[in-house]
Amino acid sequence: VALLVLLAAEMASDPTPPVDGAEPFHVPEGATSVEVGKEFAALKVVPKEDEKGDKNFPPHLHAAVELFCFVKRPECAKRLVDRVSGYLRVLREGPDGKGTNGMGQAAVCWSCGHVGLPKNTDGISKGELARCGGCGSDDQTNMVKVTQPDGTVIPWIELKTKDGDKR
Repeated sequence: VALLVLLAAEMASDPTPPVDGAEPFHVPEGATSVEVGKEFAALKVVPKEDEKGDKNFPPHLHAAVELFCFVKRPECAKRLVDRVSGYLRVLREGPDGKGTNGMGQAAVCWSCGHVGLPKNTDGISKGELARCGGCGSDDQTNMVKVTQPDGTVIPWIELKTKDGDKR
């Protein structure tokens, strides 16, 4: 089931009275929505050693979008949705054959919402924390593992721009 996420900073009033005992729902003024499909749940967030067993840790990117909305970071939720939607589009349609693609294991950044190949892919194999491919931070990142139902791991694929940066 798809989840519609409302994105906005300010709340507007709803003229419809709530059902007895229910709290009124306020639609944010100027809200937009994004669709978060069930495939977001197939993109697992890999916990660091000290995060294992934490019941509040988001297990997949669907939960990550919900978390960003819950903590009032709609810009991060939107960035994450945009990045994952682009990745899923590449998987559906295949690379365009015109550009150069980067492939590997993605990381999610809790500071900015970016999901994609880290800036330090070589350093990760040496034990370094993933450095966000968006903002460059390594303070709050986790690796992302994309697994098919049969257990096959799929690499993250993203287009590289002419200057070598990944989109």
